[in-house]
Amino acid sequence: MTVKLERDDISLLISLLNQEIDRAGEVKEEYGFCDPSYFYRLVDMCNKLLAIPVAEELPAAFNDKEWEEFFTGKRVK
Repeated sequence: MTVKLERDDISLLISLLNQEIDRAGEVKEEYGFCDPSYFYRLVDMCNKLLAIPVAEELPAAFNDKEWEEFFTGKRVK
């Protein structure tokens, strides 16, 4: 079975995966444990979705300024 994914469909899936990654992080903070294979499986699925070629370019999760602030240690608001 083949499914045609539009840009909005891929963006929605990426958003849902990012929410689940955040939830896994919250569980780890609260309970001190999280299955690392589950976390890395989510990240792998997100990376695969980002690599899917689409007719239009997907918007970046972070713009260049936010990446620069992240790597220089400044807090992003």
